[in-house]
Amino acid sequence: MNSNIMQQTVRKQAKPRFRGRKTLKCRVALKYKQNTEREFMRIVNEIMIGMKKELDEEMKKIAKISRQDGKEVIHYDSTADLMEAIEKAYRKINSKAETTLSKLKKKLTVLANLTRKLSIADWKRVCKKTLGINIMTDYYMGEFYRTSLAEWVDRNVSLIKSIPQNTLGEMKKITNSGFLAGKAPTEIAKEIQQAYMESKRKAQFIARDQMAKLNGELSRKQQEDAGVSKYVWSTSGDGRVRESHRKLDGKVFSWNDPPIVDEKTGRRCHPMQDYRCRCVALPVFDIEALNLPIENGGENSGTDKM
Repeated sequence: MNSNIMQQTVRKQAKPRFRGRKTLKCRVALKYKQNTEREFMRIVNEIMIGMKKELDEEMKKIAKISRQDGKEVIHYDSTADLMEAIEKAYRKINSKAETTLSKLKKKLTVLANLTRKLSIADWKRVCKKTLGINIMTDYYMGEFYRTSLAEWVDRNVSLIKSIPQNTLGEMKKITNSGFLAGKAPTEIAKEIQQAYMESKRKAQFIARDQMAKLNGELSRKQQEDAGVSKYVWSTSGDGRVRESHRKLDGKVFSWNDPPIVDEKTGRRCHPMQDYRCRCVALPVFDIEALNLPIENGGENSGTDKM
């Protein structure tokens, strides 16, 4: 079936749902996928916690301590010996971190594909409930989707890898300067903990932000492929929704003209493009532009494969 015939078939089968109207809003309540975000957070936390565990163990080996007059005293024959012990410890930590990070691409690839599958399942549900038609699943494994997922994985491997590497560099500086300044190991450990927690929060922020961006990118592509040029902004409806996004809730916007999300800076973006945004774009279908890859001729032609 050529594309023109397919498009005509889609419009014909969906037309009864429009009831003479030109446009039809999504009839499915969509929510941000918390489960994929939690999985990304789990992956990130596993990396960060593993690195901290190795660091704590190596710090115990570095510090040769006794107590004199109620104070902790470090015993090394020379400063050079102390620096060598620190260098050796951090080489070992970095080596173990590299081993852990080598598995990161595979984990993120699995997560990206899970996100795609969940996105397709939602999209098929939207089209079925709103338009009354079944759509093909295989279409959404085209070149755009393969390329987008691969780029997302590579980008996030690079982002996540940089955090433990930068963190170890910062912690090494803290350790070196701390011991050279005669600070007690407990004081150095506190400074290291602070640096670790800051890096962990950064890693978690990246996980949330990048997961939303992937969901947003897939959603936009699915809608634009279907001839959808407008959407309804829909928030998560809870106390975490920022005020600027709350004001956009329920309003219709164009994919070619993102709304202003920050009045001070004039910054514009679509749902899930803003940092830590959990809003979603509900499609507004236009009968004249409707174009979907239908499954075996439409609604009454078989079961859904998802």
